[in-house]
Amino acid sequence: MPDNLELVKSDSSLRRRLLLGSILLSLLVITIFCYVGYSLLLEMEKDLERQAFEEQYADVQTLLAPVIENDDSVSSPSLVPRDLSILAEDILIIELDNQELYRDPRLAPQTYLQPLKQSGFFEESGDEYYVHSNVLPSGKPLTVIWRSVDMQKISERVISRLSVAAFLTFWLSVWSALIMSAFIARRFESANRNLEKMALIDNLTKLYNRNALLTSLDIQEKQGAFMFLDLDRFRDINDALGHDMGDKLLKAFSQRLRLMSDNTMQLYRYRSDEFVIWIPNIPSDEVMNRAFTLLYECREPLNIGKSAFEIGCSIGVACAPEHGHLVETLVQNAENAMLRAKRMRLGIQVYNERLAYNSTVEVTLRSQLRSALQQKQFELYYQPKVNLINGELSGVEAIVRWNHPDEGLLPPGHFIDLIEQSGIVHAFTRYTVEWAVNQIKTWEVQGTPMPVAVNLSAYNLMDNAFVPFVERLLASSGITPSLLEFELTESATMVDVAVSKRMINAFNRLGLKTSIDDFGTGMSSFAYLRELNVHTIKLDRAFIMNIAENTKDARIVEAMISLCHNLDIRVVAEGIEQQNQVTLLRSLNCDTGQGYFFGKPTPAGGIDALLSARESVMVNSLTK
Repeated sequence: MPDNLELVKSDSSLRRRLLLGSILLSLLVITIFCYVGYSLLLEMEKDLERQAFEEQYADVQTLLAPVIENDDSVSSPSLVPRDLSILAEDILIIELDNQELYRDPRLAPQTYLQPLKQSGFFEESGDEYYVHSNVLPSGKPLTVIWRSVDMQKISERVISRLSVAAFLTFWLSVWSALIMSAFIARRFESANRNLEKMALIDNLTKLYNRNALLTSLDIQEKQGAFMFLDLDRFRDINDALGHDMGDKLLKAFSQRLRLMSDNTMQLYRYRSDEFVIWIPNIPSDEVMNRAFTLLYECREPLNIGKSAFEIGCSIGVACAPEHGHLVETLVQNAENAMLRAKRMRLGIQVYNERLAYNSTVEVTLRSQLRSALQQKQFELYYQPKVNLINGELSGVEAIVRWNHPDEGLLPPGHFIDLIEQSGIVHAFTRYTVEWAVNQIKTWEVQGTPMPVAVNLSAYNLMDNAFVPFVERLLASSGITPSLLEFELTESATMVDVAVSKRMINAFNRLGLKTSIDDFGTGMSSFAYLRELNVHTIKLDRAFIMNIAENTKDARIVEAMISLCHNLDIRVVAEGIEQQNQVTLLRSLNCDTGQGYFFGKPTPAGGIDALLSARESVMVNSLTK
């Protein structure tokens, strides 16, 4: 599961932490507030008391003015107490010129207060007092001592109000935190659901994605089947028509899968043009029927705008629990089966243990392609093409073999698809074409010119630098251009007919020959034969295998031969293995034959032996 989704899920304690943080923050704020408030209260108490005492001192000074001006009156005890009774009761002692004018009656006679020399607060026997002393204009010092007012009650009232305010602030903070945490939790839950959906749903097709398949699907103790689908010609269409068209094609295909599926089937887009279908509780004897139904439905044209695409697919099948118990294992096994179905053009392949070995070998081969090309481990073998009329050798097809140091001599079915999926397809094609041209030159110098056909990939048709490369190669080698022939598969030419037509015309201008391989198995129509202007059509082996026994195949072949001849196009029949096939094809006026009946692919030395013998390859066969 993605890291961001795990992060959201692991943060389930966010609400609790937010609440705790808010409480701690509110407590901190309240503590600071109370401390500052209490400190200010103490300072305010002293300031207010000092201000009040100083005002009373001025009143005392005014009241005692006659006494101060008349020294005799100082000793008059009757005057002072009566006039001072209107002053604050907190005055304890009044002294003028160090003579006591007034003493609070409540103050014990023996109580002696030693005031400060300067005005201010002082403590005596645990009590707090305030003294204010000043020298009057007459030169006499006037000193007044007060008992410090007890502000405890006032402080308690203020503190109680501060406590109430702090309590209210605390609970307001807690409730605010609860409301905020609930709101944020809901937002996170919504975001979590959206992230889960984004993490499990493919944005383009809206199907479940690979992550959902591998993390959310539970198949424990269930019987069922995985079907791994790969679109056959999607990459060609994507490269030729652009990614936008490719995306539209994928969406259209996924919609078709939805229409084909029932409530039990689960659909997944695994990656790119690969899809996985999980069918639970399907009996083993029904798996292949379902797979073939799926295969035939996928071969129906996909209509996108005004265009119709016949892409088809290859399907690999893995069944639970026969082929595994874990989703990862079953999907991997189904993918291995699909790769074999695609490589061998089987349409459908059920997994077996041999495929696992082949998959391991394939991974190894894929990693060795580039070094193999650099070390020239790829070699050209040549399969004879025979003129069915006179039995003479009329040309050869160059077939690549990989002389692998560990696996031995590998046929193209083991690595061609890997090369086309890699980044060396253009370099590989140049390598094979250059090898073929060198061999053509060798035979031409020997006086035995031999046409050689080289297979091209659909990717080579998209290579704008390929025609200039061939032109330079022809010029440097000096061979007769018509001895070099390029074979294009029918499906490759149909990816983009305009591009194919342009490339074939360019080859024709250089004097090369061109042919369409595997004709009759793809999605082209006979009208394209007129557009493409090729020299040869190679009938697919599927029409030749049963031609002697199946009259329908024979009639189809006869019709295609007749049509091609009317268009001045020669016909080659592939896959000939029996004499009766040769006899029938000759009677149908087929021009050329190719297959194991005439010879397997052989190194150039094998063709040299045929050329040096100067014997008819079919002399014995034609006389039978």
